[in-house]
Amino acid sequence: MQKPRKIKVPRNCFFCNEKVEPSFKEVANLSRFLNERGRIVGRDRSGMCATHQRGLGEEIKRARHLALLPFVSGL
Repeated sequence: MQKPRKIKVPRNCFFCNEKVEPSFKEVANLSRFLNERGRIVGRDRSGMCATHQRGLGEEIKRARHLALLPFVSGL
């Protein structure tokens, strides 16, 4: 029995579409890319381009150190 093929849906980067850069000050935008446990969501699930995914990780870490985002949520 063959495995069903996964159809890859092309997604567009949120920051490329909005023509903005990720910033630690915009907590609402950053929290969209965290899962329920507080971990950063990968590119395959978020649909981000590589450039903005790297920047997003930096800005989420910066916001965590400034206590704008939690390190861990819902243990």
